[in-house]
Amino acid sequence: MGRFLGDQASTVLFYESGTYGNKSGPQWPGLVTENEITENVNVSSLRYAGTLNRNVDQYIDGPLDFTGRLVCHPQNFRWFVFAMGSVVDAGSPSPYTHVISELNNGSSSQFISGTKNPFTSFQIEDAQKAPGTGVNFVRTVQGAVANVTRLSAGEGELANLEIEYVAQNVLFTSGALTAATEDTTRPFQWRDFLVHIPSGTVFTEIKDVSLEINNNFEAPHYLNGSRVIDAPIALNRDYTLSLTLHGTSERTKTLYDQYFLGGSTFNAMLAVSASTGSREGFFVMSGCKLVEMSAPTRAEGVQEQSVTIRPQTMVLNVNDTVFKYGF
Repeated sequence: MGRFLGDQASTVLFYESGTYGNKSGPQWPGLVTENEITENVNVSSLRYAGTLNRNVDQYIDGPLDFTGRLVCHPQNFRWFVFAMGSVVDAGSPSPYTHVISELNNGSSSQFISGTKNPFTSFQIEDAQKAPGTGVNFVRTVQGAVANVTRLSAGEGELANLEIEYVAQNVLFTSGALTAATEDTTRPFQWRDFLVHIPSGTVFTEIKDVSLEINNNFEAPHYLNGSRVIDAPIALNRDYTLSLTLHGTSERTKTLYDQYFLGGSTFNAMLAVSASTGSREGFFVMSGCKLVEMSAPTRAEGVQEQSVTIRPQTMVLNVNDTVFKYGF
């Protein structure tokens, strides 16, 4: 018997290309610290009259539902292609540029096609390895889409990226693991993050930041003879920028009087730069509305404030050494 230990685990990312559910070559997903696949087989316990006993009469296999949550320390911005849907790669030689933008339902994914107009999708190979041949526990999540993507950073810490995904199927094997070329660049840290409100005005008193993209996918189980979902449907998209900061007379007046109570809309930008010009991303947000602000008064310490901002639109401009985020 071989034990599955964490140092032998691996997680590999695959784009899907051509058609929904068809994977391409392996990609390094970032410094993954956790990948949890939730598999629900929806078994129903059926009881009915006439069996003359107290036991379950039949177990009925229901629809198959697969979701998951991957957490990593990001080294680039590749995951946002799946969160937003579209990318244009350019530049040669390095640094290369990537413009990641919103994919709406009126446009098709540049990677996959089909009558169901599928959103940009991916696969994850989640592998637990033990000594020996044919004894591994390898699951490949197929037809996955990024439902909620959340980038966060707190003072003194590594940045975190969480992807909550919806998938069509999970394939099991006990065979060999897929290898992906490791990215050895350092992950993004708190010191790489700057928040501009509006664009061009840097707020330097921020303690933590979180940017969330929610695609609100619907996972349909059609009457089509299959237990798995059809291609997920992207519904309304929601952006949320959450900040915690130390209160100052200058910043608080702008946030509270002009944007919160005053109701003015504004532009904002989250800049993440590990190396100027060669490893950086700029989340440019337009039509921003400050919808929540908390500013409790405390008897000790620096006064802290929390704000929630809802952008209407966003585009991500990236400069880095990755040749292509697409194909």
